[in-house]
Amino acid sequence: MPKIPDYINGVQVIAPSTANLDVDSGLIKALKQCITSSISNYVLESIYISSAHDSHKYPSRHMQGKGKAVDISRINGLRMSVYYTQDSKVAAITNAIQTRFESYPGRRENFGPFFKKKFGDDYVISEHGDHIHLSIN
Repeated sequence: MPKIPDYINGVQVIAPSTANLDVDSGLIKALKQCITSSISNYVLESIYISSAHDSHKYPSRHMQGKGKAVDISRINGLRMSVYYTQDSKVAAITNAIQTRFESYPGRRENFGPFFKKKFGDDYVISEHGDHIHLSIN
């Protein structure tokens, strides 16, 4: 099973030592599509993956198959829980990541502070105001 790399398109990937970054290869392809340093009018230097193939219980997409979901909770070291509403850079980059993920053909869940979609349709789910949850089929 491939591991999420330390850098994606020049963007540093940071994760806690407890995170299992071994995930489905399709998820890595999706991240390569939506994580780039020039994703918005601002520069994306780093993302913090708070969870990948870990810390969840089945039937979570995190635990299905080879790890089909990832949670991103910080942009350039700033927590979305605090800075999404206070920092235009964090909001713009977060929104751009979620928007770009919507064009990935294998997308399933795209939940975050900007919007919540499942299979491209609006979806009602609580939480996810403090991180982006991306999952694939």
